[in-house]
Amino acid sequence: MVAIQNKNRGMFIMLFDEKELNVFDNNESRTYFKEILQSYYSQNYRATIVLLYSFVIYDLFIKLQTMANEGDRKATNKLNEINAMIADDKKYSLVENAIIDFFKDNCSLYFNRFVEDIDYLKNCRNKCAHLKVNDNSLYVPSDYHARMLICSMFDNILSVKAPFIMDLFSFAQPDVEKYSAQLFHIPDNGVDEAVIFELKNKYFKRMTYDSIKKSYKTFVRLLLVSDDEECIKNAYGLYTFTYALTDYIIKNGYAQFFHETDIQAVLTKVEIDTFKGNEVRRNALISIMVNYPVVMDCIRTNNSSVFNYISDCVILNPKGLCMYKVFNPRSEKTMYTFFLENNQLKQPCYTGTLYRTLSECHDFELVQFMKEIVSEIPTFNAFHDADVFMNCFMEHLGEMTVDAIEEILKIYKRNSQCTNRGRHTSDMNVINKYLEDQRATQSE
Repeated sequence: MVAIQNKNRGMFIMLFDEKELNVFDNNESRTYFKEILQSYYSQNYRATIVLLYSFVIYDLFIKLQTMANEGDRKATNKLNEINAMIADDKKYSLVENAIIDFFKDNCSLYFNRFVEDIDYLKNCRNKCAHLKVNDNSLYVPSDYHARMLICSMFDNILSVKAPFIMDLFSFAQPDVEKYSAQLFHIPDNGVDEAVIFELKNKYFKRMTYDSIKKSYKTFVRLLLVSDDEECIKNAYGLYTFTYALTDYIIKNGYAQFFHETDIQAVLTKVEIDTFKGNEVRRNALISIMVNYPVVMDCIRTNNSSVFNYISDCVILNPKGLCMYKVFNPRSEKTMYTFFLENNQLKQPCYTGTLYRTLSECHDFELVQFMKEIVSEIPTFNAFHDADVFMNCFMEHLGEMTVDAIEEILKIYKRNSQCTNRGRHTSDMNVINKYLEDQRATQSE
């Protein structure tokens, strides 16, 4: 526990505990910060602020080194410049200003209140270190000022990992390949929340807005545009990052992101030919569009040909018909009408799926639906299709009149794939028994 007794109040005041100090990556930093706290607890407020300022400059310099080591070109150039200044014995104030100016110019949005806080700290430090010109006295900050600066610097700078403002792909390529090796299909529910959480903490939280934008454009291009063999080979990993990054962007309230001109521009480069013969890429885009409507709207607005192609791939499939209103939210045409107009949806092997999807439509007609489906049972290799149709048909006998059932059976009996299958006799026995009971009831 990092605390000391307050001499004025006779009580213990604790700003941070040992667990909170684990944010520092090395013992040297942890020890130095404890020295700052010790100075504050001893009510040496001028010394506290001077020490705090020096430590913040040191911390920013270490962050600059981290950014350079991770490949950020601007950071590398600035680090070389600063090291040259140090080697030439330039004034320390010039070195300090160079470090501060780099983060002001490149990362001010990454750290909360960076410009305001760092300027205020620097001003307080100068007052503490120098005589006041007007009365030849020393500036003595209050307890509140010292405490506020310590807490603010800890929360907004010292405890924050170094940002990297590069293109994420070049840094995260090993993980892209890792997820490509782990994934074997595009999940119906998108990327697992645990994976998104892992990527957020490992990468996304350390990125600036500009870095996110640049990285997103790269991942979209590699996943959906590039014809490079390595991109195609690692499509699952690229999908994982693109999906997770989309999730992070939306959940962090970057509402304007998909209205940015350069984001829209990269989405216009996606072409239909990219998806022909590449089911993984197609399903990757479908997954992102379906789970994040803002992406769907962006593609609808900026790349209508791709939107129409993806829409057809989804809703002209019996398993995807349930997404009809997602892709066509303003259409006056109902999902059932859309079904009737598109014969490729009338697949008997999906009779149950189609019934569950369509039966909630206000204009759904069961008898018409059964006639449409039974008429589409193929005339060869269709025993399974006929079995699936009959399962649904028999389940809903009680919802149809005797005459309607007999009309449907007329169509059924004209197809030898229905009458020659193994279950035909047993199914008809059940249906005939039901019809006899209904006729008997009606005659009473």
